[in-house]
Amino acid sequence: MGLWRKQRAIEALVLRHVECVDEAIGYFQEGFSAFLDEGDEDKAGQLALETHKAEGRADDVRREVETELLRGALLAHSRRDILEIIEGVDRLANSGEAVLDYLLVQKVRIPEAIKPQLREIGVKSREIFAEVKQALRQLFHDMDQALEHTKAIEVKEGEIDRLERSVIKDVFKMDVELAEKIQLRGLVEELVEFSDRAEDLSDRIDIMIAERRL
Repeated sequence: MGLWRKQRAIEALVLRHVECVDEAIGYFQEGFSAFLDEGDEDKAGQLALETHKAEGRADDVRREVETELLRGALLAHSRRDILEIIEGVDRLANSGEAVLDYLLVQKVRIPEAIKPQLREIGVKSREIFAEVKQALRQLFHDMDQALEHTKAIEVKEGEIDRLERSVIKDVFKMDVELAEKIQLRGLVEELVEFSDRAEDLSDRIDIMIAERRL
């Protein structure tokens, strides 16, 4: 197999991995909505299980990528870059799992007053992952376009940061026990971990592209 065919094989696996993570994130968002909007812990628990299964499928694809790279697909520095990128994508699925685990294990009671802000964080997180997918698709073909998507990730991450500060401020103004406030702050921090990890991934993509242009 020539170098170009090896690159195409790696590209296909990376994008398949992204689709598995996308599936996991979809289940996570459904589970989060079931808990937040319906108060349905059983449904959220089932979707948490589906999130875990989809993340497991992503792990299987990640191992396929690692196997191909160990067989000599791509040059050494490119192998390192691809490994770091798929690990970064994997961490996005893990962050979704962590949110559902936090909700279900601690049985968090979410006040109605902050639900709209939490929904907005969820929507923007989904938008961020759409940019991640596009950045990775373009990475193999059009680096300028990939950079446009990493810029969008950074902008949306900043928007989520502002929402995080706002909702935590509102939580600590509430007339509830301090322990409940701390628990809610923990939930918000778990929820925004997704966008923080997406920004880390976008930074890694930026660095990879900059190195290719030296």
